[in-house]
Amino acid sequence: MTPSRPSTAARHGSMDLVFDADPEDLKVFLAEAQELLALLDTSILTLEREGPSPNLLQDIFRAAHTLKGSSAAIGHQRMADLTHLMESLLDRLRRGEIEIDTAIIDLLLDCLDALRVLQEEAVTLRSSDQDFSLLVQRLEAAVVALPQGGRAQPVGQPSSSSPSMPQLSPDEDRRLSQLRAEGVPVYLVSIEIEASSPLPSARCLQAVMELSAMGELVACAPPLQAIESEPSLHQVRALVATTEEPQSLRYQIGSMADVAAVEAVPYPWERLTHPSIPARGEPPAGESGTAASAPRQSTQTVRIDVERLDKLMNLVGELVIDRTRLTRLAAEMETRLAHDELAEQLGETALHIARLTDELQQEIMKSRMVPVESVFSRFPRLVRDLAQKVGKKVEFVVEGQNTELDRSVIQEIGDPLIHLLRNAVDHGIEEPAERTACGKTETGQVRLQAHHEESYIVIAVEDDGRGIDTEKVKATAVAKGIVSAEYASHMGEREALNLIFASGLSTAEQVTELSGRGVGMDIVRTNIEKLGGSVSLSTQRGSGSRFTIKLPVTLAILPALLVGVGEGVYAIPLTSVSETLRVDAGSIQPILGTEAIQVRGNVLPLLQLRSVFEQRATGRGDGKVLVVSVRFGGHEVGLVVDSLLGQQEVVIKSLGGYLGNVRGLSGATILGDGRVGLIVDVPTLVELAIRDGVAARTGQQIQEAIA
Repeated sequence: MTPSRPSTAARHGSMDLVFDADPEDLKVFLAEAQELLALLDTSILTLEREGPSPNLLQDIFRAAHTLKGSSAAIGHQRMADLTHLMESLLDRLRRGEIEIDTAIIDLLLDCLDALRVLQEEAVTLRSSDQDFSLLVQRLEAAVVALPQGGRAQPVGQPSSSSPSMPQLSPDEDRRLSQLRAEGVPVYLVSIEIEASSPLPSARCLQAVMELSAMGELVACAPPLQAIESEPSLHQVRALVATTEEPQSLRYQIGSMADVAAVEAVPYPWERLTHPSIPARGEPPAGESGTAASAPRQSTQTVRIDVERLDKLMNLVGELVIDRTRLTRLAAEMETRLAHDELAEQLGETALHIARLTDELQQEIMKSRMVPVESVFSRFPRLVRDLAQKVGKKVEFVVEGQNTELDRSVIQEIGDPLIHLLRNAVDHGIEEPAERTACGKTETGQVRLQAHHEESYIVIAVEDDGRGIDTEKVKATAVAKGIVSAEYASHMGEREALNLIFASGLSTAEQVTELSGRGVGMDIVRTNIEKLGGSVSLSTQRGSGSRFTIKLPVTLAILPALLVGVGEGVYAIPLTSVSETLRVDAGSIQPILGTEAIQVRGNVLPLLQLRSVFEQRATGRGDGKVLVVSVRFGGHEVGLVVDSLLGQQEVVIKSLGGYLGNVRGLSGATILGDGRVGLIVDVPTLVELAIRDGVAARTGQQIQEAIA
C-alpha cells in the first residue's frame, strides 16, 4: 500500500485549507499556476485583438485544462471546479459553437482574476471571503447558450470527452466492439513521465485528461482513482476513441510538461477476446519491444531556488578575491625568482584560474537573468482595463520583451512601469472625439519598448497623445507652491518638464480613481534612482510623450568611479554621477550656511565626504578641490573628495552588520590590488544633505540669495 502524502495546512481557525500536497509540491504547483495564468492572460488578449484561430484556441484550452488537472491533483477543489467550467466554455469556443465577442473576453478575464484569488489561497492556506457564485452563473449561462445555428447542449450531461469506466470491463469490451463496427479509430496511448518530475502522478492525470478532451476515453491503466492515489506513478496507458491522427496525439501529449515519451498505435482488435489493456512495459500485439517509440529528449531546464543562485554569486565573489590574491602572489614570485620554472608554472596556473573564474562569474550572472517579458506580460491586460474604464481606444504595442535583466532588478520595475502606463492612458491619450478633431485616428497607441545599450537596459513608455503643456505644468507648480512665479518665469523647457517629477504635482483637472492626487511620477523617479538608474522625459505638443528609463542590467556588478577620501577608497555608482570638477578652493562660497560653488551659472551645494565618513584630511596643497557632482530625486549635490582613482566595474558584497550604522554606505567591493573599497550610497547622502539643509537650498532659494 502506498503511503499517502503529508497534507499541507495552516492552523489558524475554521477557514484553514488543507491540500493533498507537501510544501514542495505546493511550490511546484504555484510556479506552474503562475505561468499558466500569465499564458492565459496573454493568449486571451491576443484572441480579442487578432480573432480566433484553431491553434490559439487549442493553446488556451490546453492551458486551462492543465491548470484544472494541477489544482485537482493537490486537492484545490474550488479552483478545479471553476477551471472546469471555464474549460467547458473554451471547448465550445474551439468547436465554433459560440461566437467570440467582448462579453466572452470579459468573462474569461474575470475568470482569470478569480483564479488568481484562488491561487493565493494555496499560498496563504486560508480560504478567501470572495463569492464567485455570480461568476459561476455567468459561466454556466455562457456554456448553455445556443450554438451558432444549432441546439443547446444541457449542462451536466456527460460528453464524449468524459471517461466512462475506471477500468476495462465486459461492458467496455462491448463498447470497443461498437466503436469497431462504427469504424471509429481507437488508439492505445502509452505515456511515460520523466523521472525528475516533482509531481509524476499529477502529470499522468493531466495527460489522461488531455486525451479525454481529444476524444472518448474508453479506459486507462491504472484506473483514474489509482492514478490519484499513487504519487510515484510515472507510466500510464489509455484507450481513446478519436478522429485525431496518431501524430496529433503524440504531439499534443508530448508537448505537455515533464512528458518523457509518448506513443499512440492502433488498438490490436484481436485482444477484444481478452478484455484488458497491456500491462505497463508490455508492447501491443504485433509489435516487439523495440518497436515502441524512443523517448524524446528530456527537458533541458530545471527550476532552481533564487537563494541558491545568490549563494553561488557570493561564493564566486570569494573566489574572485582569492584569484586576485593568487595573481599578485604569482607575479611577485616571478619577480623575485626570475626564470624559476616553479614560479613560471605558478604564474601560468594563476592566469588559467583567473580566466576560469571570469567565465564562471559570467555564467552565474547569466543564470540570474530573466526576460523582461515576465513583467511586461502583465501590462496588456492593465492597459486594456484602463482604456475601457476611461472610455478610450488604445492599441498597446510591446517590443523587446526578450531583453534580459537581472531578476533582482526585474522585481522592482513593475510599479514604476505601472505608473507610467497609467499616466500614458489617462493623461496622454486623448478621447476618440478629441483625436478625430485633431486629425488623428480614434485609437491611440501606447508603446512599451526594451533594449540593451552597453551595460544598461533601456525601457521606454511612449504614447502618441496630446503631449505635455509645459506652461500648464509651470502654472500648476506655482499654484501648489512648488516654485515661485519669478523662478518659473526663467525656467527653460527641460527644467519645466522636470517639474513633472515633483512631489504633489498633478495637472489633472479633477481627482479620479486613476489620477489627480499628485502622487506617482515622483515615486517613479525615486524607485528608479534607488536601482541605480535614471528616468528622462521628452514631449511634443500634439504628438505625444516618451519616458525613458535607463537601468543597470544587474545590481551584482556596478560600474563605479573610484575616489580617495582620507586613507580610504570609495566607489560612487556611475549612474548617479553627473560630472567631475576641479575648482579653486577660493571659489567655494558660504551661501545660507551652505558651502556651494557656481557651475555654468547654476549653484551646486557641496557635501564634504571627509566629514561624513570621519576621515582624516590629507590636503592637496595646490589650492584645488575635487568635486563629484551626483544627482538623486531631482536634487544635485557636489561630493568633495581628495582624489580621483578612475573607473572600474566592481562586484558588490554586502557587509551586513559589519558596517553598523555608518551613513552613506551600501556595501563593499574588493579592488584589483586586494584592498577593500566601500560603496557610496548616493540616495542616502542626498537625503542626508536635504535633512542638513544642503540640497534643500538648491535651485530658486540659493539663486535668489545670490541675486
